[in-house]
Amino acid sequence: MTSDQTPARPALLVLGMHRSGTSALAGVLGRAGFALPQELMPPTEHNPRGYFESTRIFRLNDALLAAAGSSWDDWRAFDADWHLSPAAEPFHAEAQEALAAEFPGTAPIVLKDPRICRLLPFWTRALTEAGFRPLAVCTHRPAREVGASLARRNGWPEARGLLLWLRHVLDAEAQTRGRPRVFVSYDGLLADWRGTLGRIAEAFDLALPRPLDEAAPEIEAFLSADLRHAPETPAAAAGLSDWIARPEEILDRKATGEDRPGDRETLDRIAAEVAAAAPLLADLSGAVEEQGARLEREAALRHEAQTILQQERQRLDDLTAELQLQLHHRTLHVAELERHAGELAQQLRQKTQHAAELERHAEELAQQLRQQRSHAAELERHAGELSALTHELRQQVHHKGRHVAELERHAGALQTAVTRLEAERSALLDSASWRVTGPLRRVSEALRRPKS
Repeated sequence: MTSDQTPARPALLVLGMHRSGTSALAGVLGRAGFALPQELMPPTEHNPRGYFESTRIFRLNDALLAAAGSSWDDWRAFDADWHLSPAAEPFHAEAQEALAAEFPGTAPIVLKDPRICRLLPFWTRALTEAGFRPLAVCTHRPAREVGASLARRNGWPEARGLLLWLRHVLDAEAQTRGRPRVFVSYDGLLADWRGTLGRIAEAFDLALPRPLDEAAPEIEAFLSADLRHAPETPAAAAGLSDWIARPEEILDRKATGEDRPGDRETLDRIAAEVAAAAPLLADLSGAVEEQGARLEREAALRHEAQTILQQERQRLDDLTAELQLQLHHRTLHVAELERHAGELAQQLRQKTQHAAELERHAEELAQQLRQQRSHAAELERHAGELSALTHELRQQVHHKGRHVAELERHAGALQTAVTRLEAERSALLDSASWRVTGPLRRVSEALRRPKS
């Protein structure tokens, strides 16, 4: 709850049926500077750009509807006073916790979930108690486009999607009466997003948090042409034509800022007629849903069979591709083996030539070996003769050695005798008799000389 000094924080409530462009509007508001939830629901194949809504609050809304015996795809009226019942009380604290966690700070916020169209009293109370000022931005898309989109996505009969569209737009319009609100459209957003943002800002006397010139490139890129899916427009059931056509006409006028006297009464009349016809429609709807469930089961079986067939075809294609790949590899391997065989044959020829060369060389070596053996035999013979000669020489050397030893022994004896004779001679020469007899020896020598 805000104090008197703190102004309530603006909270733009994007109210619209599923598949009606609520995500596109929330995405544009986020790029214009309004705060989006912290825990955003991730994109899916049905909404690849994202949903721009809180996963936590989406789960809370599903729990709220389930507790009241309803669901997101229930087209019947929802008790507007259910939020005051004891069954709703535990959800209020959870809503406060979710708002605090998803929207910290002070910037104006965007709260979007198509389920809120049917739970508006609950969330109006929750936002007010959390210090927010709820501001309703009601948006719509042509009903038959929504019905066709749901039929394509969910496999529903078109009437069910149309009744669900009607329930959401009637509840959103009725429960925002007397509250700050503005009406826009998906077509208008795609055609003139600047004008749509201007209408919202003017209706609530708000300044856009982000300058448009700064945000424009991002918004233009986001609102690309492929945002609009263009399903074929199926023919609606005749009994629903006024119920669908009149509210759509009124909402289109409101989106341009035009209100006509009697519009509210027309919408109330249609709501009353739907309420009066609800039991019959519920029975028909039950029968249609049962038939639809049977058709869905049959479609599921056909889909399963097609899936199995497709898987088998894919498996066969994969197997064929694998076999082709293996054949290709085998072909390459055979080519490689043939090339290798050619190389081996070439090597074999070279080896054969080399073997012949080796045989010739071996024959030459054998011839040389025979010659060497003959020469060796000759050498052995000479060696024998040489050995005998050597033995003989050794015998001679032995005998010569003994003779030499004998000669050396006689030489020693002679040397001893000579030495003794020289000593005696020397002694004789030194004796006195030798000196006395010297003249006689000289005469004797002279006489022995031959005469000339």
